[in-house]
Amino acid sequence: MLNLARILTNAWKNFSRNIWLSVATLFMMFTALATIGGLTLFNASLDVFVAGLKDKVDVSVYFNDVAEEGDIIAVKSVLERREDIKTVRYISKNEALDIFTERHSNNEILLESLGELDDNPLQASLNIRVNNPEQFEGVVVFLENSSAASIIDTINFRENQKVIESITSIAASVNKAGILFTIILAGLVIFVTLNTIRLAIYTARDELHIMKLVGASNWFARAPFVVTGAMYGLASGLIVILFTFLGTWLLHSQVSLIFADIDFYGYFTHNFWSFSATIIISGVVMGAGSSYFAVRRYLKV
Repeated sequence: MLNLARILTNAWKNFSRNIWLSVATLFMMFTALATIGGLTLFNASLDVFVAGLKDKVDVSVYFNDVAEEGDIIAVKSVLERREDIKTVRYISKNEALDIFTERHSNNEILLESLGELDDNPLQASLNIRVNNPEQFEGVVVFLENSSAASIIDTINFRENQKVIESITSIAASVNKAGILFTIILAGLVIFVTLNTIRLAIYTARDELHIMKLVGASNWFARAPFVVTGAMYGLASGLIVILFTFLGTWLLHSQVSLIFADIDFYGYFTHNFWSFSATIIISGVVMGAGSSYFAVRRYLKV
């Protein structure tokens, strides 16, 4: 315990002796850990957003003018018997007109133009939702190859599929860019920490010489510098956790107004311990690891 207390005391001396280098190291490590934390929150929230988007996606099957209501109801009944179907809603031409009129109630020009037409130009349709968005492909193929294909005009599945695929692709690209940026920052953190510990070793060279003369072991001489690096990581991690809490709390209401499904603050509070452990462990490993490398390279004892 006495040796441990001495190691911690010497580590604190190394930390406070070169205060400006310590601040620079803390800043670099804070930036890297903040990026890791930001990516964690971003990926978790994006997964929730995409999942919510997929859950809201439906397919509308529009029927041509020769389709009788009885034929459409028959198609609806067939679809409802499929296990992959969640709901099927029939929207008649008149109901479609009512929905369109209500949705564009503020557009008088459009409504006047619609009123001048002799017939209702809108089509009857079936609105389909499935248990899993990946099952839409099978439902669409089934309809396109069924006897009802002759009365089907269009199916809007392809357009919705492109939207989901585009969002997923953008999310993957952002994630890859974030990981690359994190790796670059981690490299800079290791470089800065290594040089900070190198300067600390140079500053404490007389003390190290005296320690060796009175019989200190190699481990006892090296340990304070490794602990100093771990202290950088621990301090940076705690600061990142504090800033993450404040940031997610302050931005919670604004983000919720724009993206109702995204809740950074909720995810942070629900996963506080796992998030904090990831940040602190990453910081300690980067700090202690780079310090150990510096000690092995520059401290000759």
